[in-house]
Amino acid sequence: MKVGLIALLAVVLLGGLLGTLIVQDPGYVLIAYGDKAWETSLWFALAMFILLYVLVRVLFFAASRVTGGFGGLAQWARERKARAARKKTAQGLLLWAEGDWRESSRLLADAAPAVEFPLVNYLHAARAADALGDEARRDEMLAAAEESTPGSRFAVGLTHAELLCGQGHYEQALARLLKLRGEASRHPLVLRLLTQCYEALGDWEALLELLPDVQVSSALDEQAFDRLLERAWTAHLAAAPAEEAWKNLPKHLKKRADVVAVYARALMQDDQGARAEVVLRQALKSDWSDALVVLYGEIDGGAPREQLAHAEQWLRKHPNDAALLLTLGRLSMRCESWPKAREYFETSLRLRQSADVYGELGRLCIRMGDVERGGEYMLKARPDLPELPLPSTRGVVEDVAG
Repeated sequence: MKVGLIALLAVVLLGGLLGTLIVQDPGYVLIAYGDKAWETSLWFALAMFILLYVLVRVLFFAASRVTGGFGGLAQWARERKARAARKKTAQGLLLWAEGDWRESSRLLADAAPAVEFPLVNYLHAARAADALGDEARRDEMLAAAEESTPGSRFAVGLTHAELLCGQGHYEQALARLLKLRGEASRHPLVLRLLTQCYEALGDWEALLELLPDVQVSSALDEQAFDRLLERAWTAHLAAAPAEEAWKNLPKHLKKRADVVAVYARALMQDDQGARAEVVLRQALKSDWSDALVVLYGEIDGGAPREQLAHAEQWLRKHPNDAALLLTLGRLSMRCESWPKAREYFETSLRLRQSADVYGELGRLCIRMGDVERGGEYMLKARPDLPELPLPSTRGVVEDVAG
């Protein structure tokens, strides 16, 4: 309050002093240019000068505001476009998550040029197109993704390979993945996709060569890797020379029933039934398995009576084992002991009903003359029973009479 009053008094005093000076001596100013001259008082000229200065400042201020206004307008337009693009992107991603592939792909592609990270839009648009089965648009979106973002070639190539795997185009995917592996030899996703390709194409040797890198890179968790390792070696056992593949098999896999079963079947196909019988018998000593027990009854080891004797010894430790009783019945059939085989089958059936037992008991009953009961059993039988000796009518009569 006091400061304002003092300022007002100062202005009044200065105004009075200035007025006194103007009255006492107005001064004189002459401005001449060529044949023209302009005369005025000093104080008027000073006032005009101040007014001119103010006008110039006002003009500069107005010009700067106008120029800034145009720039602000352009900035506002850009921000508005960016907001619209972000809204489209959010909507497109939401529709992508909901499975509306067509509309999602359109929105994401439309918004891509105006967003900060267009690569994300184009890759999701490509995935949406792939889900629709539109390969042309998928490839178009992938090309746009690579063009939009420098240094994205690897990521785009990896996405393309993944989509090709998803569509079952494993040969095309494999070609791309091998190129990518040349740039990143232990990239986890590249290795994981390569395992899918090799497994789908049945290239077990290539898959087995790849597995050490897969393990080192942690491309798969421990359980998934172990399952893949077993599948690869099992398939290799079935396809390659059995003995050679078995020698190279990791030691811990040799103890697994599924792997041993594949090896035994491969030996049987190579006419090495005796070797298969030994392999199964040794495996069953260390780890009892119904699958291996049943397989033991299907192989022809060349000495059926010895094979039956081994199996009957197991019956002491496993007296109520339905699988073992089925095997004993089959081995009895190989030894042509028909009543004994029927007894084993009937005991197994009482413990557990199975299509194998119904089939074996059914065809045995029919050949032994019990056609009605055999026919009933065969209705529940497994269609692909193993090849086993069957009694002739004469043999059955003689066996019963004896």
